[in-house]
Amino acid sequence: MSEHAEARDFRIHHTMLPVADLDRSIDFYTRYLGMKVMGRRVDLARMKEVGHVGYGARDTHPSLELTKATGSTAPIDIGPIDLHIGIQVTDLPGLCERLEKEHIGFVQGLKASGPDNRRLTAWIRDPDGHAIELIEIRSHP
Repeated sequence: MSEHAEARDFRIHHTMLPVADLDRSIDFYTRYLGMKVMGRRVDLARMKEVGHVGYGARDTHPSLELTKATGSTAPIDIGPIDLHIGIQVTDLPGLCERLEKEHIGFVQGLKASGPDNRRLTAWIRDPDGHAIELIEIRSHP
C-alpha cells in the first residue's frame, strides 16, 4: 500500500448496477433480500434515475446503486454483465425455501462446501439477470 493510502481510512461506499426498471429492482432487493431503501433521486444532468439499497444507513454502510437510464435511447432490457454480488445471510436454507416459494429461479441451488461443509452457497439472479451469490458461514456443520 502506498504511503498516501496508509494515512487514510477506506471503505466501499457503493457499487452501481444498471437496471431496466428501478421500481422492480428496488422491490426485488427489499422484498427478497431484506435491504432497505437508502435513498432515491433523479439525476437530470446524466438522464438517470437512481436508487440506493442496502443494510444500514447510507453514510455508514455500503449500498447498491441501482441506476436506470431515462433518456430516449435508454435500453428496455439490461443483459447480465460479468460480475456478481455476494450477500452473507443467516439461515440460508430458510431463505432458499422462501425464494423457491416466490418462484425465484436458482442458477445453483443450495450447496455445502469448505472445511466440514460449513460454507453454504446458492446463486440467484435479480430481475435484470445480475448474479447474486448467497452465502452462509456456519459455526459448525
